[in-house]
Amino acid sequence: MDFSKKRKVEEFDVPSSPGNVVANATAAASSLTLEDIRKIIEPFTKDQLLDILQQAAVHHSDVLDAIRSVADSDVTLRKLFIRGLSAETTSETLRTLFSTYGELEEAIVILDKNTGKSKGYGFITFKHIDGARMALKDPSKKIDGRMTVTQLASAGQSNSGGGVDVSLRKIYVGNVPYDIPSEKLLAFFSMYGEIEEGPLGFDKSSGKTKGFAFMIYKTEEGARAAIAEPTKNINGFQVICKLAADNKKMQPNLQQPSMQQLQQPPYGSGTMPPYGGYSGGGNSNNYGMNSSMPGAMGNGGYGGQYGVSQYGGPAVGEYGMNTAGGSMFRPPPSSAGMGSAGYPDSGPYGMTQPHQPPSMPPRLPPGGMYPGGPPYY
Repeated sequence: MDFSKKRKVEEFDVPSSPGNVVANATAAASSLTLEDIRKIIEPFTKDQLLDILQQAAVHHSDVLDAIRSVADSDVTLRKLFIRGLSAETTSETLRTLFSTYGELEEAIVILDKNTGKSKGYGFITFKHIDGARMALKDPSKKIDGRMTVTQLASAGQSNSGGGVDVSLRKIYVGNVPYDIPSEKLLAFFSMYGEIEEGPLGFDKSSGKTKGFAFMIYKTEEGARAAIAEPTKNINGFQVICKLAADNKKMQPNLQQPSMQQLQQPPYGSGTMPPYGGYSGGGNSNNYGMNSSMPGAMGNGGYGGQYGVSQYGGPAVGEYGMNTAGGSMFRPPPSSAGMGSAGYPDSGPYGMTQPHQPPSMPPRLPPGGMYPGGPPYY
């Protein structure tokens, strides 16, 4: 055996150690270009890349700063919407609460122009996205005796609650005392489950209830537990609890008018026609009687005091009767769309009514109203 060769091998055999491995890896990484690293990670899946970045951001502040700079450029990821606020909540109240999660750019409560009090919602904008994420970990926050809901402003009025329909988690409380504080109402119903939002329904100007309130639980089980006993005693007052959706179904529907009522004109909408006849085209004397001769009956006939021609002519008198041909009581139409007696097609109440015949006048003695006169009087 050639011991000289063995001795040469041992001289160049460097024992491996963790320090040497790291040093070798660092040396190898330093020799890689950005293009080389990109080609290495291109086959990685999204989850694999996320795992690597998560670990790197936790242990290396420079990696976290790089992630922040990209995420902070989108303000929709840093702006939050808070709803369910009390009328007494101010912008300073929101700033004090949410500044515990991170540095703020803006904290504002939207105020009613008439009352100068909160309209029930506000906005928070963080300087960095990590502050917004920390604030969203617990969406339900107690602010001024109310449970409020915090969410991304870009999400709008979407409901939380783990995807459970809000109608299964929202309860209605009736007969609520007007002077009960919201804190006491919240504390009472919190015994049945964790409340996501409420109590709702308080008057924004006075801050008192309107005789009812709403509570939204985080789970359906909490809402069911709250309405298991519909009647409850709060400060000596009996309140009624039920699902808000059930209460809405029980609201009486307003009776809609029928089509006949919609089409029927209102009472008194008709125009009262003049109550008087037309004595015809001839001249009349002081007694309102037409003095035309029988040969002039084509001009309107003899309109007597009662509007009845004694000679069968087409007389139109004070009561608007026409005795010429056809129906005795139906006036012929005129060019103005009205009978010559002055009656329109509709009656005084705006409804079409048949013309009723008036009582017949007493028969005049021979010679007319003036004995000794010509027979056609």
